[in-house]
Amino acid sequence: MEEQNTLSELTDISRRLMAISNDALLYTKDRFDRERFLEVRSIAARILEMSAEGITKERAEELFEENEGYQTPKIDTRAAVFNEKDEVLLVRDYDGKWALPGGWCEYDLTIMENTVKEASEEAGIDVKPVKLVAAHSNKRDRAPKSYFYITRFFILCEKTGGQFMENSETTDARYFPVDSLPDDLNDHKSSADEIRLCLSALHDDDFEPDID
Repeated sequence: MEEQNTLSELTDISRRLMAISNDALLYTKDRFDRERFLEVRSIAARILEMSAEGITKERAEELFEENEGYQTPKIDTRAAVFNEKDEVLLVRDYDGKWALPGGWCEYDLTIMENTVKEASEEAGIDVKPVKLVAAHSNKRDRAPKSYFYITRFFILCEKTGGQFMENSETTDARYFPVDSLPDDLNDHKSSADEIRLCLSALHDDDFEPDID
């Protein structure tokens, strides 16, 4: 446990150094400062190599370069759709795990527009966003599985049409009773507690969004 805590702390240090260096590289006008901040980012990559299994320093540096610019949490949207039995619609990814349909928010779409897009792409259905249920950080109740911080928006939606067709992102879509969710639920993307929260929002006209 102590070793895990140390590795987690090293990852946090790496994350902070990466954010500082990428922020600084965006704004600095001095070429000497740029060299210094590139060195800081290289140190962050080395620390990540030391703390994260399966990541080399070279891969860490590529990851940091791919995410240049001012560092903010990544945005993910999830559509919560229920049938008349209060069963929730889940999709199965190619990794074999189930989750609410959703994904990264495109740069040119609003939260609601992205929710509609992802429901169509992953579940094959047309939806109407009805209510914001929650905006949760991946730091909330579990250790983040992504190096970058993520804020997930859970949106209660009404199905207006469509049907599932296997696609490049998901292999299946089914409705599940909320008290009998699949064992291979992807808690990283949508936990059982978050799905239950969505069901509560469905039946509560005065529901207040749960926001970190």
